[in-house]
Amino acid sequence: MSLERQYRELKDLQEKVRQREGKNWSRRSLERQSEWREVLLSIPGHITSEPCLVRDLSSRGAGIQLNGLTLLPMEFSISFDRFRTSYPCRLIWRQGDFIGVAFQNIDRYSALVEPNTKPALR
Repeated sequence: MSLERQYRELKDLQEKVRQREGKNWSRRSLERQSEWREVLLSIPGHITSEPCLVRDLSSRGAGIQLNGLTLLPMEFSISFDRFRTSYPCRLIWRQGDFIGVAFQNIDRYSALVEPNTKPALR
């Protein structure tokens, strides 16, 4: 079973439990949308960018699968379109190969999560 399928099944199960118990387990102020989008991280002082996978996204931050990246500074940039545009981020938490980031200027990012306005990957 693929990781993507396992993740979606887990999210579905969590939603069913929330509905039964009438509780919202999220600590976030905004719910994140489930995403499976390839992105590139630009780390200050590195010549190359690092490919990663965004698993969930809101206008304020994202959950990112690092794909083996071991060292990561507290601040870096993320791009959804091969650096035609980039978004400064701050590392909020890390659990193994999965991180949570906050966007530095949240006013710029509402288009990332509004329906039908997502940046196209090329």
